[in-house]
Amino acid sequence: MGTFKKPFEGIKVLDFTQALAGVFGAWQLADLGADVWKVERYGYGDQSRSWPPFVGDLSTLYASFNRNKRSLSIQTGAPEGRELVLELVKHVDIVVENFKVGTMEKLGIGYDELIKVNPNIIYASVSGFGLEGPLHKLPCYDNVAASRGGLISRSGRPDGPPIKPGYSICDNWTGLNLFNAMSMALVERQKTGKGLRVDVSMTDCAFYVNDWPMLEYSVLGTVPERSGNHDPNVAPYGEFEAKDGYVVLAVTNERVWGKFCDVLGAEELKADPRFATNEDRLANLNALIEGIEKITKTMNKNDIEKLLGGNRVPAAAVMTVPEVMTSSHALDTEMVQVIDQEGIGKFFTTGIPMHFSKTPGEIRTGAPMLGQHSVEILKEAGLSDEKIEQLIKDEIVEVYK
Repeated sequence: MGTFKKPFEGIKVLDFTQALAGVFGAWQLADLGADVWKVERYGYGDQSRSWPPFVGDLSTLYASFNRNKRSLSIQTGAPEGRELVLELVKHVDIVVENFKVGTMEKLGIGYDELIKVNPNIIYASVSGFGLEGPLHKLPCYDNVAASRGGLISRSGRPDGPPIKPGYSICDNWTGLNLFNAMSMALVERQKTGKGLRVDVSMTDCAFYVNDWPMLEYSVLGTVPERSGNHDPNVAPYGEFEAKDGYVVLAVTNERVWGKFCDVLGAEELKADPRFATNEDRLANLNALIEGIEKITKTMNKNDIEKLLGGNRVPAAAVMTVPEVMTSSHALDTEMVQVIDQEGIGKFFTTGIPMHFSKTPGEIRTGAPMLGQHSVEILKEAGLSDEKIEQLIKDEIVEVYK
């Protein structure tokens, strides 16, 4: 595979993903150097192009999740479009898609067809429920996977309804697992010289993070209940009100409990027999929260974080999005970066969380316009100018104007 300036430099990806989960996985490859050819529906593109928030006619969500990619718009439902895809597959290392199960097969470009023209490809599929099983043909989005995976039932306060997590955890988590799987498949191919198929399910990934509740039910036979902003097994471990917002505390053992009380000046809490051990504190959680908040409500959240963190007691101010984006940590680690996006201009985006000493990832370009790179990709795949012009004329290939 050679020595690359970036971890995936030299790897070519044919990316049929849309929406978020699959797009997220291909995005990681692009950030780390892969040449990602994003195949989009002729005339429509990725469905997330129609999702807010917008600047003008362009979705900033699409722009954020598709940076560093190149767009090729193909009428895949036409016979000529199918033949074009089969030609492109000869030139890539990975094919990734997240259509409903069976869609690629209906188009004649499923796994069994593609490996005939390139036996060494890695073919990665993302779906709601996997390629097999009783639910595999059903549609799925983030909240559906979070519900089927048990995450929603565990989110919320004990006396309230279950709550969807405040961000697309299943989409992002599935995308990360997809990225990991494709990376491992490349390693396997490097060892064996052979490609393979990758199957990643959103619901499986949701269930994968439900390990602690599953363990509790398996071992104790009890159904885990919602615990709101406080951990059901450790105290104090949760969210507490401050003078100007909230702060989270993570006191995980008796040594830290003693230091916490000393640093915060909570002598009464330390001496109270109701809070002597973790078990005692859990049994008297409401009283513990009330006692701690008598102190934290008199202090600013950042002061609490600085005081406790400086004494190696885990704590953090609950930060708003603007506070996170302007924090010294986010700026110093380059987790907030600026993209100059055609059709939008400059806007903030998240950086790359994987840091390498010698082969760092890079935000090279914004997201592509629909069909922006159709001609150059087809030329790289060896098609003649005459053939490309005919495909455009026949409305098999769309170009950005």
